Formats: sequence, C-alpha cells, structure tokens
Amino acid sequence: MKKKTILLTGTTGFIGHNFLKNALLKNFNIIDILRSKNTRNAKIKKIKKKYANNYRTIYFSNYRQIQKKLKKINYDYFINFATLYKSTHKYEDIFGFINSNILFPTLLYENIHLKAKKIINFGTMMQVANGKNFNSKNLYAASKNAFEMIENFYSNRSSMSKFYNLKFYESFGENDNRPKLIPTILKNYKKNKSTKIISKKLELNVIHVNDITKAIMILLNNNIKPGSYCLKSQKNIKIYNLISNINKKITTKIKIKYNNNNFNKIKKSNLKKLPNWKPEVNLIKKIENEFLK
Repeated sequence: MKKKTILLTGTTGFIGHNFLKNALLKNFNIIDILRSKNTRNAKIKKIKKKYANNYRTIYFSNYRQIQKKLKKINYDYFINFATLYKSTHKYEDIFGFINSNILFPTLLYENIHLKAKKIINFGTMMQVANGKNFNSKNLYAASKNAFEMIENFYSNRSSMSKFYNLKFYESFGENDNRPKLIPTILKNYKKNKSTKIISKKLELNVIHVNDITKAIMILLNNNIKPGSYCLKSQKNIKIYNLISNINKKITTKIKIKYNNNNFNKIKKSNLKKLPNWKPEVNLIKKIENEFLK
C-alpha cells in the first residue's frame, strides 16, 4: 500500500510538533510549511536527520511564495495546527491574529481545497462561549470563528475534499511550555514561586496531547461525516483538589494564591463529540508525575 502524505502547518508548536513525531512513527510521509526563520530550528533539524526519507519542509519568506511552492507537491491530507493564541489582547496583537489565524490559512485553503482528500483545522471551545456557536470568548476565538466562516466557503466549492474542525477546551502534555495554567503552575513550582489562580472553585476540561493525535488518526483512517467535533474529557479537573492532592505527595509544596473572583463555568455545548473517540490517557496521573520528577 502506498504511503499517505500529510501536509502540515504549525509543526514548531506544541501540539503540531507532537503530532509530527507520532505521524512519522506511523510511517506517514510528511511535508510541512514553515517560515524561513525556522531553517535553523533545532527540534525540526533533529527530526529531519532521523526521518530523512519521508519528511521534508516547504520554507517561505513571504506569502506570495506559498502558491508557487504548493503547486509542485502532491499530498493526501492537510492539517492546520498553526495558530496565534492569547487569552487577552492589546491593539498591536490584532495584526498577529489576522495574519496567523485568518490570512495565512485562507491562502493555504485557496491552494489545497481541491487537492486534499481530508482537511483538518483546529479550533477552540472558546468559539462557543456559553454553549452558543460563534459566541466568542475573546478576540483569539473571534479570529478562529472568522476563519471558520471562510473555511465554509471553500467547503461549499469542493466536492472531493472532506472538511473537519476539532475543538477542545484545554490540552496538556509532557514538556509543555505554553502559557497555559497547568504548565505555568509547574514552571513556578520549579522556581519556588507562587501562582495566582482566579478562584478555589476553578475547573478545567483538559485532554492529553496524545488523545488529540488519536482523534486525528480516527479522522484520517475512518469515514467520518465532515463537520465540527468536540474533544472533551468526561470529567473536569478541579484545580484546588488537584493541587491539594499533589502537595500531599511532595516535600516542597506548590504555592498557590487563590482569589475570590468570578469565572465562567464550563457550559454544555451542542457540538458533537468525535465518533469512536474517547480520552484514554490518565491526565491526573500525568500531571502529578510532572511534579514528582
């Protein structure tokens, strides 16, 4: 059987990089699209050396180069991991949101929507704040919603490609250095610093990065109806209980300052869970292990 080729963006990011390594282990051919500044990226160079025969990169220095370079390659699937995330924004962040979350993927979809058999885009449950579709929690989510409307335009123009959106609340994995809550607590713990948390009642719905990869493989290997799907853990993590239980097992305690601020509780959404998928990684155990190292 001929190897399948996946075209990827965002392979220098946490989730995209984890998927890249997993897909290469599963013997896919990989082509990723990276800005020219990443030619010296140490993580990418290391993987290229190991998988020289089935991993290559398209580098671009400006957006005008993308169309020309994509015309020369063939691929079976396209997955868009590229994103710019910030929970809040300043005026100067608007340009980054537009470029990374709207302009860049639109330029790619213009070129790939008639070639790729399956197209997978990643969103966030912040796009469905209060359980309502296209009700954005912040400007980041609004930019993802804006692109999803553009994506719908390309979906309607293509009869051969299947379009998917995967959305989740929070994710976590080993060596996670993103400015998310759990990695921030871990980072501050290693520096013997305190972390401020909005409330003792705070709950998060978190899935492990390996379960995200599993969801992608389900989409690639099965005949799933196109559309948007939610990846969600069955139980939310109560942050206060998590920290308290970990502190019972470690000598140097995690320092937390809890505020009494209001926060938006996770509300039910009408977005369907991905068929044939459920989280398998024991996330609580994985988080505890990071503090016990």
